[in-house]
Amino acid sequence: MSKSIFVSRINQIDAVQLDQEIYKVLRTQVNEITKYFAPGKIVKWRPEIDVLVKYFIWNFSLKTNSSTFGQRLLNLSYRNLDRRKAIVLFALMAVPEYLRDRLINENFILSKFARLSSYKRSKYRSYIEHIDNFCHLLNFIWTFFFLHLGNQPLFIEKLLNIHNQSSTMNKPRSIGYSYMTRELLWHGLIELFTISLPMIDLRLFQKFWNRLWIPKKNEKKIVISYRLNKTSLCGYCNESPILPKWAGCSHVFCYYCLEALFIMVDPYHCPVCNEELFSSNMKS
Repeated sequence: MSKSIFVSRINQIDAVQLDQEIYKVLRTQVNEITKYFAPGKIVKWRPEIDVLVKYFIWNFSLKTNSSTFGQRLLNLSYRNLDRRKAIVLFALMAVPEYLRDRLINENFILSKFARLSSYKRSKYRSYIEHIDNFCHLLNFIWTFFFLHLGNQPLFIEKLLNIHNQSSTMNKPRSIGYSYMTRELLWHGLIELFTISLPMIDLRLFQKFWNRLWIPKKNEKKIVISYRLNKTSLCGYCNESPILPKWAGCSHVFCYYCLEALFIMVDPYHCPVCNEELFSSNMKS
């Protein structure tokens, strides 16, 4: 393939995906319109409705232009596409799927082939399913040829000898990275908060707030000892103290809680009574 008509593979694949998504959007709108009809009235006509939706898409795209809606969004178009090939392209993309949906339908088989035995009807159904599976296998194999050749992502395009070309003289595809940048920034902030927040001692802010608003005592009551009982709780973790320690106020602490607090800051203010505690006064 010459460089003048080179089209990136990702653009061609995206164009096919966009065409499929546009069809699904229109098909969903049709379902919303027909959901208020009597049950069973629309279901038996679904294959015909699907063909009609595909016809409207083809009528406003390939019939009047050489590109589908998905190709127009990516500045692509078909080369060597005339009116006859456009009609054949629509027929090959819509009619086989219609026949598959209509012929595999159990009610259709019973009405058209009522005289046949159940064995022959099941055999008839299996033939149709085998043909459908063969078509899917053919498209799957052709995908590897497309990845190698770089053009004609659909096997139907190969049969009609039509190629994708850029309508903007190989203008490079512009990709916006604003969304990616925003997501990376947001995940970076989350990771920063996850690491830094556990390292912040909120008790220090609580002590600072208490020192600002709790009035200072005129006389400091000196506590010489404290009697430990079954209802005593740690002044920091508010649980039953493990290896209880006392450091000068009327409250006891777990050894690990008080030792960790003194490692962090010395002197330390009791979070309950705001008394100033020193590590040198820590006793059992």
